[in-house]
Amino acid sequence: MAKSINYETKVKNTKDGSIVFGHIHEDQVKSSLLLHGQKAKDYITIDQTAPREGWISSRCRGRYQVVSGDIVPKGQPAMYFDAKSGDIVIKTKGRIRMEAENIDIIAKGSDNKNGNITIDGNESVNLISRKVDITADELFNVISDGTVQMTAINIMKTYANTFEKLSGVGEKLLGTTSFSTSIDTSKFEG
Repeated sequence: MAKSINYETKVKNTKDGSIVFGHIHEDQVKSSLLLHGQKAKDYITIDQTAPREGWISSRCRGRYQVVSGDIVPKGQPAMYFDAKSGDIVIKTKGRIRMEAENIDIIAKGSDNKNGNITIDGNESVNLISRKVDITADELFNVISDGTVQMTAINIMKTYANTFEKLSGVGEKLLGTTSFSTSIDTSKFEG
């Protein structure tokens, strides 16, 4: 396919960079405004045609750094991201690190299918703190294909209105969600 030509393209060039109005990318997308650095991979583009209509894309070869909030009062957002629809994806081949005085992770679903937070580590998930509290309104479930180990150097306390223990049931118990007396324990025999 021959590359489109925009006869109304306006270009301002210097040895350090360029500003282009109406640039046509290699994939035929037209850019309303293209800010180009000295190197090809340093740019910001505001695209106007499909498949990137309304997109703002930027790329740099070095560190991408944003600093803000010098005069923002404490407790007010210094940076704010609001995606009106769609997802937000942060991806890297390295490490993602968040540092703050406090960190809140909140999921508010509109029904009982949404409002979920998933932490998925193919090797390990480590929680390290002076105090860890877990509160579940309906069910707290811990399942392991291997060993479950709990250790208290000082005192371990366990409280329950009803406490039941089943042993020797192996994988037959994995499909259940409760230790209530409604479980038919005969299926664990043999």
